Amino acid sequence: MKISEQWLREWVDTSASIDDLAQQLTMAGLEVDDMLDGGPLLDGVVVGRILECEPHPEADRLKLCRVDAGEAAPLAIVCGAPNARAGLVVPVARVGATLPNGLTIEAAEIRGQASAGMLCSASELGLSTDASGLWPLSDDAEPGTPVADYLGLPDRILDIDLTPNRGDCLSVRGVAREVAVAEDVALKTPDVAPVTATIETRPVVRIEAPERCVAYAARAIEDTSAGASTPVWMAERLRRSGIRRISLPVDIGNYVMLEFGQPMHAFDADKLDGAIHVRLATADERIVTLDGEEVTLSADTLVIADETGPVAIAGMIGGERTAVDANTRNLVFESACFTPAAVAGQGRRYKIHTDSLHRFERGVDPALHRLALERATQLLVTHGGGGAGPLSVAEGTPVWSEQRRIALDGAHVERLLGQPIEPAWIEKALTALGIEIQASGENRWTAMPPSWRYDLEIEADLIEEVARVYGYDRLQSGDPGVALPPVPADGGFDPAGHVAPALQARGYSEAITYSFVEAGLHAELTGGEPAVVLDNPISDQLAEMRRTLWASLLPSWHHNARRQQSSIRLYERGLRFIPNEQAENGIGQYDTLAGLASGLADDTHWDRAGRALDFFDVKGDVEALFAGTAGRLAFEAATHPALHPGRTARILLDGTAVGWMGQLSPAFSKRYKNIELPYVFEVDYEAVRKAPVIRFEALSEQPTVRRDLALVVAEAVPVAALVDAIESVDSPELRSIQVFDVFRGEGLETGFKSVALGLIFQDKASTLTDDRVERIIDRVLAVLQERCDARIRGE
Repeated sequence: MKISEQWLREWVDTSASIDDLAQQLTMAGLEVDDMLDGGPLLDGVVVGRILECEPHPEADRLKLCRVDAGEAAPLAIVCGAPNARAGLVVPVARVGATLPNGLTIEAAEIRGQASAGMLCSASELGLSTDASGLWPLSDDAEPGTPVADYLGLPDRILDIDLTPNRGDCLSVRGVAREVAVAEDVALKTPDVAPVTATIETRPVVRIEAPERCVAYAARAIEDTSAGASTPVWMAERLRRSGIRRISLPVDIGNYVMLEFGQPMHAFDADKLDGAIHVRLATADERIVTLDGEEVTLSADTLVIADETGPVAIAGMIGGERTAVDANTRNLVFESACFTPAAVAGQGRRYKIHTDSLHRFERGVDPALHRLALERATQLLVTHGGGGAGPLSVAEGTPVWSEQRRIALDGAHVERLLGQPIEPAWIEKALTALGIEIQASGENRWTAMPPSWRYDLEIEADLIEEVARVYGYDRLQSGDPGVALPPVPADGGFDPAGHVAPALQARGYSEAITYSFVEAGLHAELTGGEPAVVLDNPISDQLAEMRRTLWASLLPSWHHNARRQQSSIRLYERGLRFIPNEQAENGIGQYDTLAGLASGLADDTHWDRAGRALDFFDVKGDVEALFAGTAGRLAFEAATHPALHPGRTARILLDGTAVGWMGQLSPAFSKRYKNIELPYVFEVDYEAVRKAPVIRFEALSEQPTVRRDLALVVAEAVPVAALVDAIESVDSPELRSIQVFDVFRGEGLETGFKSVALGLIFQDKASTLTDDRVERIIDRVLAVLQERCDARIRGE
């Protein structure tokens, strides 16, 4: 929201400097991002009136002008502008003036005729992009007046970044209200007297979707001056607010929107067919908007229509069919209040964003439409002539079914702000904000928010208002007391807090990427599973929401790999997005942790050769992630469309699948030419958060006993199956199992391997005897034989 300092001071009489005002607004929650210049100084540029305008004798496109620039004698100036004519009032750059584009004006002779100055367009003065001709000024402008004075320059522009809940401040009136409260001065408002109807024409308005349209007001204005120009002062205020001049009716609508915060629209009355209907569109109904785009409407879109069809998308943009143009003499001004819910999401759906939509999405004052329509009528009749008809107002369902009432307790104010605030001061502050206050007890009130404050709903909102007006910088600071309850035995430790340190200790760097990914790569990684497609992607390469974080990590890895980074380890925690009809908005969101590793297993060293990363290195990284979690971690050979056959594992926690790991499939070699494909993993983050119950257990003072078993099993039997079988014996004396050798070759049958396991035994209370250990070993061997067809090597 850009607002002129001069315009703001017309609403608030204050002696505070612009810097002080910016600070006050920022501290009140209306952050001033920047302060800009309202325009160039234009030294040496004055108002001039063309007295005579004759063709140049030596050039068809040039004219000889005699110009009254407030000097003793008229200036002779050669001009090539097509709109130069006698009587026109325009900016004149005198000899010696330097224009914003760096051009210094000098006395010159052009085709044999002396020229002592330059007649200027708005573009040449840095005030517009319009370079089609001279900039016409008001006929009553006094020749010789510096153009900077005439335009009210210099001026400063406050660029305010508003939070979404403060739609009431998207106007000069809204910002001025905040300044008046901060400065403790009265708010001045322009005199908007009702315009007396001089014609009988009254538009017929019917609201057919009353729950979406609070009110719709319209007024006919006939016999206006076609092509009447926008007054310079109004065009300047629009320019300084970032809005370009279009035509008088459109500019007045924009001006009133900036002044009061009420979006408006003007229809060419001669192009309207019958009554105005505020209704829902029919499915696949079409409208060509003001920017020439044809839009196919959905059945839940609110439109303004006549008997022929839609003439505007409500709260968003008008239609081309009924647009005002240079020939418009009869028009209909509209001023309406649509509910935020009626327009929410429509701009994203149709890829349209307008200043009107921006305001309606945040809530427009439902009590403003009549005042705004009177103001627009007043301005159009004054500057464009014509006669106005009576107001035609239709009412829908009110925004609030009854007056909002919010209970406020002074004790709660003290508790939340950390200090007492005088009751009288609270009443004064809230009243200044337009909130009606009724005492309901000692230091208690009932507050009734004004119509323009959609964001005031609960007591905490009122307390925030008290804090804003009091001043956040005035609130006392202190150290609050904190009572820490005992940590429960179940889940008192959160292992997820150790995920980042664990990965970083193993050489991983955190990556932060977009959730939007390339559709082609995404399909390859997911096997073509359905994805959430963006309606309005930031680029064609980022058109889908990721089902897997690998789709985000792989481009980062590839970027680094192509720049001679030999060893790369990345991880990211983020959301995956999967279509799910049962989820909110039909999209399931899943907290996920993913990683990627490539290159050497260890840093290069002078006394040993580097070893390429393999499956088991990354498997160890995954095991480190789950080191502090509850449950049994296991890896199961499986197939995945994105991973290498034979180098892929499903990650299980207590038998439940929680993720995948493996090397990228050889199918990706075409995409990533001449680069060793990385290993990747992805796990549900909630699985890492599964905290164990932590209880102290005294260390045993008894000696340990070790027994080594060399087992012969079929090549297809995974080592994990042997470990699982041994653990199923459920012997409390068995403390750990170590795999210390795997052998294939001479002495073994084809298709078999030898796995050497070390079993560590220990009793808590007594020394283990050989007989007790052997009985356990016999049970272990029996289970291994039954479940894995394993036998002792050499037997």
